[in-house]
Parts: sequence; structure tokens; C-alpha cells
Amino acid sequence: MLTLLAPSKTMDTTPIRLGVTTTLPHFLSQAQSIVTVIRQTKNLHPVIRASDAIVANTATMYKNWGSATKPSAFMYRGDVYKGFYSNTLKTEDVAWMQDNLMILSGLYGLLRPLDEISLYRLEMKAPLSVNGSKNLYEFWGDVLAKYADDQANGVICTLSSEEYARPIRKYSTSRIVTPVFMDHKPNGTVGSVPIYSKMMRGVMARWIIDHRITNPDQLVLFDRFGYVYDKSQSKQDAPAFVRRTMTPLVF
Repeated sequence: MLTLLAPSKTMDTTPIRLGVTTTLPHFLSQAQSIVTVIRQTKNLHPVIRASDAIVANTATMYKNWGSATKPSAFMYRGDVYKGFYSNTLKTEDVAWMQDNLMILSGLYGLLRPLDEISLYRLEMKAPLSVNGSKNLYEFWGDVLAKYADDQANGVICTLSSEEYARPIRKYSTSRIVTPVFMDHKPNGTVGSVPIYSKMMRGVMARWIIDHRITNPDQLVLFDRFGYVYDKSQSKQDAPAFVRRTMTPLVF
């Protein structure tokens, strides 16, 4: 089973102290093509869709792209990665993770945890034309799904937002399992809370690493931060994990 995570906009270049051998991204040449287009784009606002300050900072990132690299699993620091606790991973955990987890990226396509990446900002849904493509979805096409299928042994666990999972879901020939996180809300309904769902994807990814989960049927054993498997809320290949009391997640 291959587990897929989404990236995060928040990144941290502080060097890690874990003694590991890093790797190069599989789609580095494609990333270089994207960077070339971005560097040549005079107005990045339609692509980045953020404040003037963020767009200016992003332009600087791409100007310096290729420097201050760090393994992807340790570079990302957004909500998904708060409960992933990459700083507590042991060498043997990282070795297992390298073969069983990947991170989707608008710029790099698919990343192994030890692939060296630079600071960047680019959503998969960005309307950027590269090599004649209409957008990044068209640019990447089915190559990400094929690469994931090669590593998946027939099963992909998508702990990713739909924005990034879309090219996998569209083209993959593997069985795709998508865990769902739900809360009993104050209004009496049971449903997903986006911010908590995002955080719990990282928590489950770490749990998968810690317990060396390779069979999707084992996912029902997950029980972290009050979320437990609920058969009544689950659907085929969409196991639901429900929390009785909706409270802030603190890491």
C-alpha cells in the first residue's frame, strides 16, 4: 500500500540532524520546466493568487530555486504536518517511509520523503501553462498516477486533499482507499470539519509509518485524538473515523 499526502504552503529550511542519504525528485526535469515558465512570467498574481507580499516573496523563492534544499517530509510544516511529527522519526522509520509514502506537489509532481526540494509555492490547480498545456493538471496528465501505481502494490491510501488527489484518482489503476474524518458537531450533525480533517491526515500518515501498515484493512484499527472507526458512517473504500466531541486539536 502506498500512502499519499498533500504538500503545504508553510515550509522550513532548518537543517535536520537525522543521518540519512537524500534522493533527487523523480520529476526534477519537469519541475525545472515549470520553474523556467514561472521565472519568465511577469505577473504572478493569476498563478499564485495571494497578496502582493506573498507574490513578491514567491518570486524571490523561484529566483533562488535550487538552493537551501531539504528532504520533502521534513520541509513541509503546514497543518497536515503538525501531527506528522517528522522531527521524532527514527532512522528506521524514515527508511520504511521512503518506500511506502509519497507527497503530491504541483511543482514536483510526486515526492519521496527524502527527495531534496527547494522553497516554492504552487498549487496543483494553478492556471499555469507549461509546454503548451492549459494548466498543471493537463501538464502532469497520467504520469503521476503511473508512477504511484508502480510503487503501490495495487493499493493507494489517499490522505490528501482532492485538489492533489485528482490526477491520481482520474488515472490510477490501483485500488484507492480514502479515509474520512468526521465529528459530532454542536448542532447535532455528524460530518467533516475541513481543518480537523486536514490535520488528521497527517496524524494517520504517521500512525501508518509507526505501525508499518501495508494492508488497507488494518486502517480500521486507527484511534488517535478521539477518532475511531465507525462502520455506520463508512462507505466502500472510504473508512470513516468519527470523534464524539468536537474540540480543537492540539499538537
